[in-house]
Amino acid sequence: MASVTGVSTPQQAGTATGLSLILPVALSTMGAVLLAPIVPKLFEQFHDVPNANYWVPALLSVPALCIALFSPFVGALADRIGRRRLLIASMIIYSFCGMAPLVLDDFVALFASRIGVGICEAVVMTCSTALIGDCFAPAQRDRWLGSQAATAAITAFCMFPLAGKLGDLWGWRGPFLIYGSGLLFLIGILLFTREPKRSEAFGLDESFAGSAPSGAFPWRHMLTVCIITVVGGVLFYILQFQMASAMQALGVKNATNTGLLISIASLGVPVGAITFGYIKRSLRIRSLLLLEFAMMAIGFYGMCKATSPQVFIIPGIINQIGAGLMLPTLLTWGMQPLSFENRARGTGIWQGTFAVAQFFSTLAFSFVMARVSGLQPAFGVFAGVAAVSVVLIVLFSRFITGRADGARVNPGH
Repeated sequence: MASVTGVSTPQQAGTATGLSLILPVALSTMGAVLLAPIVPKLFEQFHDVPNANYWVPALLSVPALCIALFSPFVGALADRIGRRRLLIASMIIYSFCGMAPLVLDDFVALFASRIGVGICEAVVMTCSTALIGDCFAPAQRDRWLGSQAATAAITAFCMFPLAGKLGDLWGWRGPFLIYGSGLLFLIGILLFTREPKRSEAFGLDESFAGSAPSGAFPWRHMLTVCIITVVGGVLFYILQFQMASAMQALGVKNATNTGLLISIASLGVPVGAITFGYIKRSLRIRSLLLLEFAMMAIGFYGMCKATSPQVFIIPGIINQIGAGLMLPTLLTWGMQPLSFENRARGTGIWQGTFAVAQFFSTLAFSFVMARVSGLQPAFGVFAGVAAVSVVLIVLFSRFITGRADGARVNPGH
């Protein structure tokens, strides 16, 4: 088939391929979500481990740290040896590392298996996303990337109660059974995808055509995207990490009620990600970012002023819808100028940057909260951060749109 720069265009993949490539994103959400409900059981099982107060919680966070550290290197490797073969290998290893605690008793071996899970998550996220870019033209590519973000949010929403139930039924080992789903998702990859050749893959967004020599990596563009991703990523995770504490501060003592309120607010993320698919064609990148940071600022300010859980939840939903819109916006924007030769590399850099933001989110919030003497005042500070981001986006909009000034996230074809 002809190159995208020629007279004809590569043949676009179908729905089965798209679904096969977005479902593996569910694997990346399992790192912390599956273990969160069984933290007390893990402490009970491994209480005799030296410095257990640090090492046991690290079982939850180490996969995200691995994504941050390894994603850029995984991307460069995938561009050299192929995305699909690396994806297949990582999904197999992921499943066995994930289920290893079913038979492991030694904490060091269990911790090593969690590192294996994290490295494989880096591969899965990078390669599946790059393959979406290879297999779909920009118009459909953005739709599938938006669906990928929605899938991640919905998976996290569903996995938390499932993991808790398995923990109740089979103890601390129970939730690790879910990691076997990686082998089920692998079936779709084997049946409905193939390793694309250069002539079979779609190229960069047409708005960036000619902006750099063929195969050149768009460092300036990626730097701009990654700077905004760090800020947006820190804001993205604040409510998800802090809402349980906020509910307790507002007088909600019952764990069931707390979980229900958290679930209601967190539904805003998939709602935002799905909404992205409907509004991306009519709004420019700058306009989308302004809308998203503004919604997060309004949400944080409302949470800062809330006097009851019922009042808190409304701005919380607004905040999370803005967060859900932001995730696919940043990802699709980052991928726009990436050609086949460097698509996985750029995707890996973005995935690593977002994971770094996740890691620093709790640290940033704790730092601010310690200086404003309270959880709700800290929300007010981050409302200010989001509002300042809106102003900076307006002032430096030319760096955001770059060569494709005025281009939409998804120009029509």
